[in-house]
Amino acid sequence: MKTSLLLPNRFKKIGWLLFPFGLIIWASLQIGILDDYINHLIKVSILTLSFFSFLIGFYFVSFSKEPIEDEYIASMRLKSFQISAIIQMIYFLLAFTSMFLFHYEPNGDGGLASFLLISIFIYWLAYLIIFNITIIKNNIKVDA
Repeated sequence: MKTSLLLPNRFKKIGWLLFPFGLIIWASLQIGILDDYINHLIKVSILTLSFFSFLIGFYFVSFSKEPIEDEYIASMRLKSFQISAIIQMIYFLLAFTSMFLFHYEPNGDGGLASFLLISIFIYWLAYLIIFNITIIKNNIKVDA
């Protein structure tokens, strides 16, 4: 099976460094922890770099080959994508139902952008969790 769109396995290690590092820095700046210590231009630059560090790390972890990339791994990837899509649809159903019932909508462009970013994050986080748990369970079964 040809997997030309996947990165070499060494990118997964880089991704596991970039992903949490970028997320922690980006989230802490969004909360406003360092607002008193840095000016606006530096804050925007750090926010941009940390967010792209998070995204690139997420991409590296998601699309790096496993040490042994075979058809079973490919089927696990597909199954993980499918389950992640179902989880994202459940998120949308619950979100829109609660917006309808409680008359609550995201405020302005920032609220809408946050809502959509959360939906994307849920999809990819679900994919990573499902795929890696399946890999771990498979490795335990093989080793036992």
